[in-house]
Amino acid sequence: MAAPQKPENALKRAEELIEVGKKQDALDTLHAAIQHRKFRNLWTTTIEKIMVRHLELCVELKKMRTAREGLYQYRSMCQAANIGSLETVVQKFRNAAEEKVSEAKKAKDLQMDQMGDLDELEAPQTILLRAIQANDTRQQSQDRDVHMHFRFLWDTYKVVLDVLKSNVRLEEVYHETARHAFEFCRNNQRPQEFKRLCETLRKNYQELHKHTGSKVSPHQVNPNNAETIMRTLETRCKQLQISTELDLWGGAYQTATEIYELMSKARPKPHLRSMYYEYLGQIFWKSENHLFHAFACLKNLQFVKAAKQNITKEELQLLASKAVLATLCVPFQKTSDIHATLELTTEGASSPYEKAKRHAQLFNVQTVPTRDSIAQNLVEKSLLPLAAEPCKKLFALIESDFTPLSLCQDAKPFLDDIATGELFDGKLVPYITPLKQIIFFRLMKQLSEVYANMTIDNFERAASIVPFSIAEKWMANAARQHGINIQINYSHKAIVFGAPRKVDMKSMRQPLIEIGLKLQQAMQRVAPEEQNTKEKQEKQLLSTNIVRRIEEETKLIRQRKEEIERRKEDSERRKELQERKALARQREQEEREAEAEKLRQEEERIKREREREEQRKKEKEMMKHREMLEEMKKQADLSKASNLKIEGKKIQEIVAEDLTKLDPIKIMQAREAQIKRDRQEKIRQRKMESKRVDHLARALREEERQYLDQWAEEIEEQDQAYLDKAEERNMEEQRKKHAMALKERDVLLPFKNAKDDWIMAQMESRREEYERLYEERQKRLEKQVVQGKIERARQRYKEEKEARQEKERLAKEEERRRAQEEEEEEAAERRRIEEEERREEEERERGLKEEEKKRKLEEAKKRKEEEEEARKRTEEKRLQKEKEVEARLREADAAKSARSPTGGDRPSDRGGDRFGDRGGDRDRGDRGDRGDRGDRGGDRFERNNDDGDNWRSAPARRNDRDDVRGGGGKGGDRSDDGGAATTAEMTAATTAEMTAATTAEMTAA
Repeated sequence: MAAPQKPENALKRAEELIEVGKKQDALDTLHAAIQHRKFRNLWTTTIEKIMVRHLELCVELKKMRTAREGLYQYRSMCQAANIGSLETVVQKFRNAAEEKVSEAKKAKDLQMDQMGDLDELEAPQTILLRAIQANDTRQQSQDRDVHMHFRFLWDTYKVVLDVLKSNVRLEEVYHETARHAFEFCRNNQRPQEFKRLCETLRKNYQELHKHTGSKVSPHQVNPNNAETIMRTLETRCKQLQISTELDLWGGAYQTATEIYELMSKARPKPHLRSMYYEYLGQIFWKSENHLFHAFACLKNLQFVKAAKQNITKEELQLLASKAVLATLCVPFQKTSDIHATLELTTEGASSPYEKAKRHAQLFNVQTVPTRDSIAQNLVEKSLLPLAAEPCKKLFALIESDFTPLSLCQDAKPFLDDIATGELFDGKLVPYITPLKQIIFFRLMKQLSEVYANMTIDNFERAASIVPFSIAEKWMANAARQHGINIQINYSHKAIVFGAPRKVDMKSMRQPLIEIGLKLQQAMQRVAPEEQNTKEKQEKQLLSTNIVRRIEEETKLIRQRKEEIERRKEDSERRKELQERKALARQREQEEREAEAEKLRQEEERIKREREREEQRKKEKEMMKHREMLEEMKKQADLSKASNLKIEGKKIQEIVAEDLTKLDPIKIMQAREAQIKRDRQEKIRQRKMESKRVDHLARALREEERQYLDQWAEEIEEQDQAYLDKAEERNMEEQRKKHAMALKERDVLLPFKNAKDDWIMAQMESRREEYERLYEERQKRLEKQVVQGKIERARQRYKEEKEARQEKERLAKEEERRRAQEEEEEEAAERRRIEEEERREEEERERGLKEEEKKRKLEEAKKRKEEEEEARKRTEEKRLQKEKEVEARLREADAAKSARSPTGGDRPSDRGGDRFGDRGGDRDRGDRGDRGDRGDRGGDRFERNNDDGDNWRSAPARRNDRDDVRGGGGKGGDRSDDGGAATTAEMTAATTAEMTAATTAEMTAA
């Protein structure tokens, strides 16, 4: 559908279509106007009206996909122009969807728990019904319509949250929509949808942290902003409330963890913190974690008392009563010295300590609270007097007194006052059962400390707060899980508290203390004079022993002082060790920083390589576009489509230099347009060809139509004649079969009476036999039943006997296994001691070997240094000898030059050659021999200035000078021969002397 030129025309056209009932066409018109490229970046009030009308039609027609596309497009329109318009549009869209759901609920009373998953198009039962039914019933159609309305509203919430999740100016609408979604889930009991909604909100908040860097965009939501944290905290508190109402306790605990993290970033409002403590206490109460439930009630009471100034006395009394009763419901610690009782749950044994610490962190405390610490806070901070009177009486009764026989009778009136529900409208009634359980186990523990056995009647009177049937279950639980050795003897109607027990001071401490106090009070009342006399004697004894006691106390003080000094030294040593560890950690930190610097440099190198790779890719893309452009030019020439343009320029006019300025996407689009145009041309030609074929086929059918009618009439006449003949044959066969059946009946009819008499006679004889067999069977079955009962009784007796024998055998095996384990532990300890001694011996031997190795290495190093020093001295002497030989050679050359004649016209080629060939070669050969022997002599080279890459030895240059300087004739020859001989003799003598000296020095070294 073509979009109008103006937005007003689109809106007018849509209204006209709506008036005639064509709402789908109106929606298509408005959607095309929103998606049109002319209006894409143009925001006006008319566009806002179009968007509102567009969303209303989407709600009526339940077109969520169209609404989603329109919302995303409208967000990009008004992002920079008027973001408040998006807020208005979203609110109207949400209200319209909610009104539709309200109307659907009024028209049809539907049970929400029967409705399927809102994220599915249809429920499974609906799909099954449609598979077995031809048409939907009216009831099914109504249910499907209601389900579609609810599903549309749920999708509306999800789309709105996705559209508004990152814009700071729409943050308030985002949280408002989230709260509307919470109310939708609570009012319609949709726990699964609520869990998905919580996951969506959590994911959106985590994505905000991914985009936070050094600089946050102005329109981006900053999760570290105080206002953002406060809005998120309010939404999370609402989420926590709905989670507890929908019984989603796992999600509620996760939400509480998120609330704690948010409260650590910003200071929350007082009512939010109080709500947090209240619902956190409900979570722990549901998980039967009475310890942290009591701690939550205590923290809530302390906070409300300190923060809320205008709180009423009833509210404060209710909070204090809940805190007191919750504290009393906490199981007693097993390690209690004064009240040696037991825990009522096994959570402390099965859960790790770290889990309890994580629970404690939710209250911003570092230590795990205990029952004693909570009770101590109630007393020390004067919170106990704020509670109701029955709560205070119960606290004093359970925490202080040791009255096992009257404990339940004393607590029963206070429990009845709370259980009636008149106190605080029954808000304390849930604490009744845990309180009875605490009192019952306290009673059992106290009775087990005082009595060895007790009749059941006396026990029922002592434990009057619960029936004996419940008491039996609680006693079994105590014997199985909590270590109380208790037995119920039904034959003697007695309760036995344990077997012969090991008496220790820990279990007898409190009873002995109380007995001592009672005896002391009785003595003061019976014989006060004897008590005064005894006190005077004790004072006199104290005065006589005062000197000895002073000396003992002085000695103890001295020992204590020495112990303090020793501990100070230990502390200083530990501190020094910690400082060394700190230095080591600092060095490790510096090494890690250096490693990080290396990694950063490596990353920069990789980044540069990546940039070079991108540059190469761009060049390849440019080459690809150039080839594509050439192909497009060739295709345009072949198809004569020269009017194709890219950014205003024809294809034939584009050159290689223009590729850097053109957009690659435009080139690809032009290429696709060209391919599309060629394809359309081929399609047009094929359509024309198919049209010609259709015309030919139509002409053929028109010609054969009259012949087809004639052929059909002939076939029909032939079929009718065949059917008539077949029907006549069938009727004739049926008549013959009927006549034969009548004849057979007439033949068998005289024998009917005889057959009936024979059957009756046979049945009479068989009936007597049946009754006799039935009586025998009944007697046999009775005997089998009696024998089966006897066999089962014998089997039960045998199994019980085997069970007792097996129990005794297991006990003996357990004792034998423990003895074997102790022997193995002793053997392992001996092996460990022997292994340590062997390892210490090996360490000592290894140390001796290493010291011997170091000593040998030092001696070898010293010998090597001495040899190196001797070699250096020998080398210096040899170099000195070489210098002296060279000096003598120069003096000999100078003397030879002085003796040779300087005049003469004839060149002395022979003399020069002889001298150069013999003297120069010999000199060079001698030097080369010396260089080969010691690798320290050899010719000295110097650069020839006339020829840059010609290197010549010093003797060769001297020969050249001699050739130039030499005269002619025989005199020159003789002079050269004599000089050469003299030089050879001197060289040989010098070499012999130097060799002898070197050999002597090396021998001495």
